[in-house]
Amino acid sequence: MLPIVILLSIVQAITEFLPISSSAHLLLVPWAFNLTDPGLAFDTAIHIGTALALLVFFWKDFWKMFKTKDRLLWYIIVASIPAGLIGFFGDKFIEKTLHVSSYAPLIVGLGMIFFSILLYYVDQVGKKREQEKEITLKQSLFVGFAQVLAFIPGASRSGVTITAGLWLGFTREEAARFSFLLATPISLGAGLYKALELIRNPSPNLSNFDLFVGIVVTFLAGIVVIKWLLDYLKKHSMLIFVIYRVVVGIGVIGLWLIRR
Repeated sequence: MLPIVILLSIVQAITEFLPISSSAHLLLVPWAFNLTDPGLAFDTAIHIGTALALLVFFWKDFWKMFKTKDRLLWYIIVASIPAGLIGFFGDKFIEKTLHVSSYAPLIVGLGMIFFSILLYYVDQVGKKREQEKEITLKQSLFVGFAQVLAFIPGASRSGVTITAGLWLGFTREEAARFSFLLATPISLGAGLYKALELIRNPSPNLSNFDLFVGIVVTFLAGIVVIKWLLDYLKKHSMLIFVIYRVVVGIGVIGLWLIRR
């Protein structure tokens, strides 16, 4: 089980922060290669690892916001509420309807293609003038409601929030940075929710060591990916991610049709 945990932890770290959909890849990789599902314990580990990566990487930003009583901190918290509520109350329904259905791979493929086209269009037409310090509550809520779309497998949480930021006129780097800041409360909340669920229903699939390795690998890989993406977007467009998503989406739909 440990090799699977390491592999899926790396997949989580890369796909969570790049705009290519972690939920899609965590569904597709086991499906495509017939891997054993690590279960709830692994889900808990990757959420904790993701939250730790965000907190450590952006600790100066959050400390500055807290110290100076920056309104942006409250905007981030308020903008996290829509996705947080839907995730809390609709988790089981979303999982059953969109993730374990026989049509899940098809949903993933279509989501990968549609939202990548949307990302490409907005990346091309967005004015990219506003900086993070100019973000208003209304803009924060717009990105926060866009984050709700991430519950669709293939949409990508970072993808839809970056798309929303670009639509509002943020630069690519600032759109990604705000996307990451906005992801922190959600990741913390999801990690806590999963941990409490794990306490109530212990998972036999992973040992404590496997759980620890999943957290550490996700955390370390996440730090690297965040740094790389922010540097990459200073000089490059979203095209590479769009092409990747379209190719994967077409491949998934094709494989799904073959397996039916």
